[in-house]
Order: sequence, then structure tokens, then C-alpha cells
Amino acid sequence: MSLRTGGGGSTTATFSGTVSVVTWNIQFGIRADEAAAALRSHGALHGADIVLLQEMDEAGASLIADQVGLHYVFAAGSVHPKSGRDFGNAVLSPWPLSRAAIVDLPHKSAVQGQPRIVVRATVAVGPHRIDACSVHTEVPTLSGPKRLEQFAAIASATESWDPDLLVIGGDFNTLTRRGIAAVDKRMAAIGAVRASTGAGTTLRRGGREFALDHVFARGLAPLDTGVVKGLDASDHRPLWVQ
Repeated sequence: MSLRTGGGGSTTATFSGTVSVVTWNIQFGIRADEAAAALRSHGALHGADIVLLQEMDEAGASLIADQVGLHYVFAAGSVHPKSGRDFGNAVLSPWPLSRAAIVDLPHKSAVQGQPRIVVRATVAVGPHRIDACSVHTEVPTLSGPKRLEQFAAIASATESWDPDLLVIGGDFNTLTRRGIAAVDKRMAAIGAVRASTGAGTTLRRGGREFALDHVFARGLAPLDTGVVKGLDASDHRPLWVQ
């Protein structure tokens, strides 16, 4: 498992005084081209300062970076047995990225034996430095206590990072309100609040709606948030926060 970086970034990025974040689980990274088109053209997604992706391989992360004009940091925790593709996370931005790192989460999938990771990069957004983390925790087939340990590992790893501005976003696989509350509580302990509160659900399955994806922030005040429906690039809906 290694970090890979690339992309050209934007030569025209200007700081508007706000920071826009998009997190999106792109199912197995298969429709990366459609995701890139949405990130380029959809009003709520276009021009994001920080893009956090999950279920990616490097080819997909590189394609999106090239087509949207972004730098990227990518790492895979494993190869997924269903897709045969790398299964990892990425941080992308039109702004320069530095201090890339991987946080290994405890416990492997109870079904497939896969590990999960967090990918981190420091994003130089205008005059500010923001630590950005792309998260993908295990599904609820992993026991509740072990999932709580994954949440705790994310919080513990990010608590003392410098700079103090912090964005943690991704797929937390929270099927219930109780699960969301557990993540909220652990992140609150490091001063990070759920900036995506009220955004809406990010996955529809079996006729039910679930809020699996979240964005937490420290040192940044949430202004607005939402999800984008009707896109075909993934089973998840992209979640955005300003």
C-alpha cells in the first residue's frame, strides 16, 4: 500500500473567502468519467476546493484530476474481490497538496477480510492550510464496538494535526441515527462538528433512504450543505458543504 500523487491542478483558482467541499463514494470507481463530468458542470459541485472520493482506483482518481483540473493524492487499502480493482480513497483539489499520509483503521471486514484506510493531505486554500481526510469505514457487518474503534482511530489520528483547520469527510456507513450519533460524539471530542447536518440522505437501497456520508469540520463554520440527486455515476449521491 503506497501513496500516489499527480494531477496538474488549476492555474486559475482564486480564494473566494469560503471553502467548498465535496465527498462522493463512486461505486468501485467504475464511472469516473461521469463523475468528472458532474464535478465540472453541476452547479453545486463545480469549483470545489476539496474533493474527497472513496471506492477509487488510481486510474479513476487520475482521470478525474485530469478532466477537472485537480491535484490528487490516492492510496488503496486493498483490491476489492468483487471488482478486482484497487479499492481506496483520494483527496483532490485545484490548490496545492502536501503532507500526504495514510491512516490505517483497525479491524478488517468480517466478510471479505479487507482493511480500511483514511487518506490525508494538507490543502493550501488561498492563505489557509486545511488538513483534509477522505474516510471509508467498514459496513455494519463489522461489530458495533469494532466500528466505534474505527471512528475513534480517525479522531485520534487527526486530533493533534497542524494546522488546526480540519475537514474529515467520506462514507461512514452509518445506517442508523444511532450510528450517526456515535460518529458525532467522537468527532466532537476533537472539536470537529458535522458540517453536513441536514444535507439529506446519500443512498437509496431496498426502498429505504440512508445518510451514510458526512463531512466534519474543525475551525470552519458551516454555511450551507446538500446532496445532488439524479446522477448515474454511483449508487451514492455526492454530498457538498460550504
